[in-house]
Amino acid sequence: MEKTISIIIPCYNVERYLNRCFTSLKQQTLGFENMELIFVNDASTDQTLEKLTALEAQYPENIIVIHFTENRRQGTARNVALEYASAPYIGYVDSDDWVEDTMFEKMLSAIQTYDCDFVECRWDLARDIRHKSPVKKLGKPGYLDLREPSVRSEFIGTQIGLTALWNKVFKKSFLVEHDIFCPEQIRYEDIFFCYLAFLYAQSYYRIDEALYHYFVNPAGTVQRRSQEYQFDKMDIALGFLQTCKERGLMAQYKDDIEWMFLEKYYVYMLWEVFKEFPERSYACYLQMKETIHALIPDYKTNPYRRWESNEFDHVMLKLLDYPLDEATFLELRDDMLKKMG
Repeated sequence: MEKTISIIIPCYNVERYLNRCFTSLKQQTLGFENMELIFVNDASTDQTLEKLTALEAQYPENIIVIHFTENRRQGTARNVALEYASAPYIGYVDSDDWVEDTMFEKMLSAIQTYDCDFVECRWDLARDIRHKSPVKKLGKPGYLDLREPSVRSEFIGTQIGLTALWNKVFKKSFLVEHDIFCPEQIRYEDIFFCYLAFLYAQSYYRIDEALYHYFVNPAGTVQRRSQEYQFDKMDIALGFLQTCKERGLMAQYKDDIEWMFLEKYYVYMLWEVFKEFPERSYACYLQMKETIHALIPDYKTNPYRRWESNEFDHVMLKLLDYPLDEATFLELRDDMLKKMG
């Protein structure tokens, strides 16, 4: 039987959480018979592979297990799984998370009804099934025609920080046609993937309902702070900018691309450095400033500057404008942390 959606689930040492994740997918109101689950075991060292193999044997018509003998990270797992996907729509779920029973029925209803390139829903942060914290609403719900320049600008301005794959469903043809992929052997690959999708998408639908439960895992990558791999975000942003140049996207989307780069490479990352790597903050600032002046010399005139709607953005961007010595910079950093940290 042909499937309606292929759901890609990278797995690494998640034997404790697999049952919860799988159960939430198995009981989808869409109908399990309409779903293809592609689990990628990324060289787990616990019993993850054994659990996946048992599921595949039990549900051979619905489950594909891909096994890596060497850890290749989520980017590679997602890229390889996409090659196996047979359905016209693609969804992503992280293996320690779970979803509402109605999630994929509602997501597919929206993407099919409005014939859009991708659809997303809201999510919450969950410590367990009973304790969830809703994430604040961001962006306009409903259908957006991104061919309209003002609509696209508002979309990118509000979506620029929302770079998760797991709350979205895409047309597979959209991903393949535009060669939207994850960088490999690097973390935060979903930033690159989503930013390309934001540029290429002509239409979009947002469901104003929290259908995805993101598990706040103390051992997870996002929760382990002050780790060197946090700086992968800068490399991801640089790779995105370079890819856009190579693809000739700058002619049409120069302002959008440069703003996306500026926010992810500099604004968000420098604030993270302030909090997690304070001893390196001045050196990082100088490196970022040099890069931005070299790659985006006209950043001051970018029309997205109108999105400077709070003191945080305003001050962070103003730091680029002046030749600050270390003492002055550190004084400004400490004052910002005291007020906004």
